[in-house]
Amino acid sequence: MPVVFQPGERPPQPLDPDATVYTTPQKVADLLQIQYPDPDFLATNGSAGLTYVEIAPSDLRHTGYEVGDEIEILGDASLAETAFIGSIALSGGNARLNLVTSATGVVGANNYTLTGTHNTADSATVQNLNAFTNGKRRGVTKSAVQHLIRRAQDKIDNLTNNAWRPMLQTAEFKNFDTYKPYRRRYYTDYVGTTPLLYRNVQQIIRLEIWQGQEYREIASAECRIEVLDNSVLDTTDYLYLCPGDGGVASLQVGTGQGNWRADFDNESTASNLSDLINKDNRRNKTGVPFSPTFSLETSASVSGLQEANVHHEFFSSANADYGGGKLKVTSMRRGDGGENATLATTNENGIAISGCTSLTTTTTGAIGGGSLALTDAGSFANYGIVYTGTGASMVAARYTGKTGNTLTGVTDLAPAGFTAAMSGAGTVVNQHRMLIDYVGTTTGDEARLRDWWADYELGVIYFNNTYPYFQWNAIKVAYIYGERYVEKAIEDICTKLVAMDLLLSDDRSVLFPEGTQNIDLGSKYQLFKEQVAETLPRYVELMTPWE
Repeated sequence: MPVVFQPGERPPQPLDPDATVYTTPQKVADLLQIQYPDPDFLATNGSAGLTYVEIAPSDLRHTGYEVGDEIEILGDASLAETAFIGSIALSGGNARLNLVTSATGVVGANNYTLTGTHNTADSATVQNLNAFTNGKRRGVTKSAVQHLIRRAQDKIDNLTNNAWRPMLQTAEFKNFDTYKPYRRRYYTDYVGTTPLLYRNVQQIIRLEIWQGQEYREIASAECRIEVLDNSVLDTTDYLYLCPGDGGVASLQVGTGQGNWRADFDNESTASNLSDLINKDNRRNKTGVPFSPTFSLETSASVSGLQEANVHHEFFSSANADYGGGKLKVTSMRRGDGGENATLATTNENGIAISGCTSLTTTTTGAIGGGSLALTDAGSFANYGIVYTGTGASMVAARYTGKTGNTLTGVTDLAPAGFTAAMSGAGTVVNQHRMLIDYVGTTTGDEARLRDWWADYELGVIYFNNTYPYFQWNAIKVAYIYGERYVEKAIEDICTKLVAMDLLLSDDRSVLFPEGTQNIDLGSKYQLFKEQVAETLPRYVELMTPWE
C-alpha cells in the first residue's frame, strides 16, 4: 500500500494554510499582558542621519529580531524613535538592523533616517516591540504561538461551518435542479440552479458540467497535460508555467521538495507533478517561485506582501475524471484573464500538452538585443513563454513584451538553447495559451443573459443557455469561499482560544503577570472559556441539504 494516497483532486483546505488571519501573536500577548523582551544595548553609536543601528550578534539570537519587526531606539540623552527592520546583515562583527519606515517598506526606497544621536556612552538601546519572538531567552516562541493560532482558526471554521479567510473547496459534486418541462417559467430567466455547500463565494475557479462522456469546463482557462512515458523524463526536463505577467515558474524533474518525481509509472508521475503545482502538504512540497519574482498583496503577513508561488496562480488535478496519467491545470485568474497564461515543456516525448490554444509561426530573421521578429505574433500573449524544437530536444524562453509582430525581452529558460536556435529566418516558434471553452462571444460565459451566472452571497449557480445533462453529479465545482472581513468578535474568540492554550501549556507563569491585585491564571482560563462559549454559537451556521 502506498504511503501517500492519490485521490486525484486537491483536498479542500484554506487557500493559504500557513497564514495567521484571525489574530496575531501580539494581540495574544496584549490580552495576557505579556511584557516586551528586555532591550539590548547598541554595539556602535547610532548617529543622526544613519539608516541602521547595530547590536551584538548574541543579542540578535537571544532576543530574536526579524524582518518586519517594529523596534524602538532610545538613549539617556535622546528621544525615542520607532522604525521597522527592513533587512538584517553582519557588519564588522555586529548585527546591522537596516531601518525602514513601515513593515511594508523596502530597504533603499523607504529607508528610515535617525533624527537623533543615540550613543553607547548614553546607554542607548534597541527595544523589540513584539512580546513574542523567536529568540532564545523565553520559553514561548513566536512560531509556537503562530502554530496555536492556525490550530484555533481550523477549530473555529469547523465549529461554525463558515470561514473568515479564503477557503478552497475542490471537486464538489452537485446535481442539476431543473424545472419541468425544461423551459423558463414566469419570474425566471434560467433553466435550473445548483446550490453550493458554502455561501460567501469569492471566486468560482472551476465549473465543470457533464456532457455525457466528459466534464466540460465553462468558467476558467485551462489546459490538459498527459504523461506519455515517464521513463524518458530525467532531471534535464522541465514544465514551464507563466500566469500572464510577472515571471515564469520552472518545474524541474528531481527528488527534492521543489521538484517532481518521474518514477514508477505515468500515474504516479502525474500525481507528483500535480502535488508540486498545488504545494500539497501530503508530500511536503515547497512553493516554487516565479522568476523574476513578484509579490502578492495580502493582509495575512506583517509586510502586507507575499512572494508569489505556482500554487497562488495555478490549480491542478491528476488522475481524476480526466484519465490516468493526465492533469487538468487551471489558471486562478478569473475568467478570460486566465487565457493570458502560457506553458511549455522540454520533452514532448514524455509530456503532451492539449486542450489549449496552440500557436505556430516562424521568424523573419535572427534574434538581436533580446528582440525576436515573427511572421505573425498577433495571437501570442503580451507576456509569456515560447518554445521551439521537437521530441526531447525542445527549448523555451520567456519574453516580457510584444510590439506588433516582435517579441521583446526574450530570455532563455534553463536549459539554455532557444536564443541560439533563433539564428535566422524561417525558424518555427510555438506557444501554448490556456483556453476557456466559450460558447458565446469572447466576453465570457458568466452573465445574467449568457450561459451561467451566480449569486455569490448565497452560493447559488444559475444556468441559462448552457447546462449539464440531467444526470446525478452532473456538476463539479471548485471555488473559494469565506467572509471578506474578519469580525472583531471572531478575532476575540481566536485570541482567547490561543490564550487558553498557553495557560494550559507548561508552567510559563513567569511570563504572565499575577499578584494579589490580579486574577489568578486558573480564573483567567475559566473566564476566557465562558466568554468563548457565549460568543461562538452565534456564528454557527446550520448545513441544510438541498437535494
